[in-house]
Formats: sequence, C-alpha cells, structure tokens
Amino acid sequence: MTGSSGFLGRHLVEHLRGEGYEVSTYDIAESQDTTDLEGLRLTFEEWAPIDEVYHLAAQASVGPGEEDPEMDLMVNGVGTINVLSCVDEYSTPESPISLVFTSSGAVYGLTDSIPHAEDALIRPTANYGCSKRYAELLCQKHALMHGTDVKVTRFSSIYGPRRGDHGPVNIFVGLALAGKPLTVYGDGSQTRDCVYYLDAIRGLRTVHGLGAPGEIYNIGSGREASVGDIAEIVRRFTGAEIIFVKGHRFSKFDVRRSYFDISKARGLGYEPRVNLEEGIRLTIEAERPLEIVA
Repeated sequence: MTGSSGFLGRHLVEHLRGEGYEVSTYDIAESQDTTDLEGLRLTFEEWAPIDEVYHLAAQASVGPGEEDPEMDLMVNGVGTINVLSCVDEYSTPESPISLVFTSSGAVYGLTDSIPHAEDALIRPTANYGCSKRYAELLCQKHALMHGTDVKVTRFSSIYGPRRGDHGPVNIFVGLALAGKPLTVYGDGSQTRDCVYYLDAIRGLRTVHGLGAPGEIYNIGSGREASVGDIAEIVRRFTGAEIIFVKGHRFSKFDVRRSYFDISKARGLGYEPRVNLEEGIRLTIEAERPLEIVA
C-alpha cells in the first residue's frame, strides 16, 4: 500500500491487518517515494507474489500544488505511472495483481452536474484536481492498452478520528474540543458530501473486489450537507458556540455545492451505513470522550 501514513491509509492498514492480511507499506514517512521507480520495484520484488495494491500516496492539497505545480505533477502523475508499471511487471496469469487508485472529488471542480456523476463535465479549479485527473486517465489507459486490473475511486470529504484539521467535520470537532467557537464563513449554505471513514473503506474494498477494470466509482455518502448544518450538529453534541462571519471572501478554489451520485458504487453493493449525525458523535467520542449535550 502506498500512502499508508495518511488518514485513510492508516485506517485501511489497521482494517486489512484485522482481516488477517499481510500488508506491506510504502510511504514518504518511511523515506519511500513513489517517484523512485527502483525503490518501488524493490518493494514489489520483496513482497511478490502480491494480490492487491492500494495506491493512496499523493500530494493531497490545493496550496502546495499551486505553489509548486511540478511537484504536484511528479507525485500524483509520475508516482502513479511507477505504481502502474510495477503492477504490470509483477502481475502474472498465475498471480494477477488488482490495483485501486484513490482519486478525489477535486477533479469535478465547477462541474454543472449536481449531484456529481462519474461522467460529469470535468472542470477542476486547482492543479491538484488536474493532476488527479491525469492519474485517472493513466489508470484507464493501462486498463485499456495493457489489460491492467485497475479501478479508480473518487472520494468525497472523508472524516473521522485522527483526521486532524481537514474537512468541515474535523475542523469543527477540533475547535469544539479545544473550547473554541465554531467559525462559519458566509451564511453556511455551501455544501459538502461528508463520508465516515469506515464507509470510505467499505467502498474502497467493494470497488477493489467487484469493480470493473478502467472504471471510476464515486465513494461518498450520497447526501448533501451544508456547512451550517454540520456546525449545528457539532454544537448540539458539545455545546460549542457558532460564530457566522459575514462578508467573507471565499477562495477562488472553493465550490458552492459538492456532493456525489453514488448509484454506480451502489450497483456493486456499496451502501453507506453511518449517517452524518452518528459519524460526528463517533468522531467526538473517539477524539475525547464527552458527556453528550442534550
């Protein structure tokens, strides 16, 4: 697995090992870089035969990708080329390797498809979304031209324990647990599709096992939640104050509405199990057990 030290990667490693899998991790935190083809090949050689590969490693935020587009393209593009090359090299008829590449809803950008469907018009607003789309195309090209068993998942806003200050749920939970007010910019009507990490893992595993090579699958909750509503749920559980900042000038990278059509993944048997209110409660309890406010 690449990207094993990231939020989803850490939880996925725990999940797979809990199911009895032997998991090899390849991560920049261990001084292992997917742009290093020879280092990647050595790991494949060491662990062969390999059944499954999860490619989660990425430059995964907008800011660094805008400041250094070449780095963004190297990590998300060249890194994916190297993983695909190793999968092709070490996959055999007797021991085929199945690969899932984790992409992002950032590829949709300013699409006019609401909810976002996999065949929507792609209009990314940042280099990050562009580089993720490039990596998706590489996966589809390898499936078409090389017969690589590779599927692509596009994730919405994943949240849960140990996420840090990424995404509206974890930002608000972190503020509340620190005794700070929840700051909502504008009127709070901007929306996101927030999916609990266990549902994200279930979706990833479902696509890995049942998805078709070369296909893209949205993994989210399939529900649209406003930032204001998310803040209100956190307030109910913690008693935190909500402050609305009027007249805020949003970043040019922000989108007003973002949520996924997950009917394609549902066709494989994927179904989110944790609704937003329950997921927020579980996240709060995992971060610091609290007496829930009525």
